[in-house]
Amino acid sequence: MDHSLSAASIRPPRAGGAVRALLLTFALSVLGRPLFAGEVVERKVLAAPEPQGYWTGPINSTVPVTIAGGKIIHDAHDLQALLKGGGVVVLDVSNAPRRPENLASGAPWLPLPHQAIPGSLWLPGVGLGEVPPSVDAFFRERLAAATGGQLARKVVIYCHETCWLSWNAAKRAIHYGYRNVYWFRDGIEGWKAAGLPTSLIKPEAEPAGESGRQP
Repeated sequence: MDHSLSAASIRPPRAGGAVRALLLTFALSVLGRPLFAGEVVERKVLAAPEPQGYWTGPINSTVPVTIAGGKIIHDAHDLQALLKGGGVVVLDVSNAPRRPENLASGAPWLPLPHQAIPGSLWLPGVGLGEVPPSVDAFFRERLAAATGGQLARKVVIYCHETCWLSWNAAKRAIHYGYRNVYWFRDGIEGWKAAGLPTSLIKPEAEPAGESGRQP
């Protein structure tokens, strides 16, 4: 995926003063100096260092660009090509919506439809940094069922951009012994930004008593 921008691609032929000022601000913010004609600027991707174990800090924060024992998919179209090959298990590990605690008893509540990569299995709660034994067993069982117990099956795991749930879940699947685990770092937002189709899915039932939440 080409993350570069050239001066020619961002400067209109007859840019007015306001546009020129905006372009200058952009160049200064990236390079600390004006952008010369034809010069290419690489977009820097913010990344956190990869932790040794599972991430137990804030879920919605900067994530790594590496995952030991697994592979990272950086481009939605690369993921689309992988899925077209068939035989791939796709897991959405986003948290499931919860009825607001301050909502009056008996008041109607309808969660928003959940858009996902077509063919995804939605497993909430399995991407937390620390999971109780019931959730760990739930994840193991659903992975085994989805892959037919084949540790060499390709497994793609995603949630949202800048969200650790999918990183943790991918790390957990690697720990279980799966040898072809792919982490789609850009999540559903990256998939939709590429103009690719989505489907509406419902979450798998979580183990009783487990909230699937983490601060």
